[in-house]
Amino acid sequence: MLGVSVSPMNAQGIFYVSAFVADLPRSKAFYRDKIGWKLGTDEPQAAGFGFGSGYLVLLADHRQPEDRRYGGGGLHVEVMVADARAEHARLEKLGVPVTPITDQPWGERNFSFTDPDGHVWSVGQSTRDSHPQGSDPQGSDPQGSDPQGSDQ
Repeated sequence: MLGVSVSPMNAQGIFYVSAFVADLPRSKAFYRDKIGWKLGTDEPQAAGFGFGSGYLVLLADHRQPEDRRYGGGGLHVEVMVADARAEHARLEKLGVPVTPITDQPWGERNFSFTDPDGHVWSVGQSTRDSHPQGSDPQGSDPQGSDPQGSDQ
């Protein structure tokens, strides 16, 4: 609504990200043994993993097979790391398929990997001296370059 002053949501960050998975034991092993995240919730139908200040909740998918869709959605999640090249090498050594590392024009180095259900995660680091929390990593690019680097 034009002309109406709206107070911003008092968000403190992302509480958790959740994803349906076809095979919960397989996904638990992937995130624990390959990605190296700490298992914090271990229930028959759900598993939760802590990473940095974030949390991932995996949910066993009991929908009908024709109603199941994994990965390729419109949501983009990127995990911030101190050294993207080191993390890329570590995952590659563990056999996790990773995309090439890309240095983005807005001051970010990133790559992505796909979990066993097709969920795509990006991993990145700031390549600028300062990247204040909550700032737009794309700067003032009016064209809105693709942060996944798929516009190459």
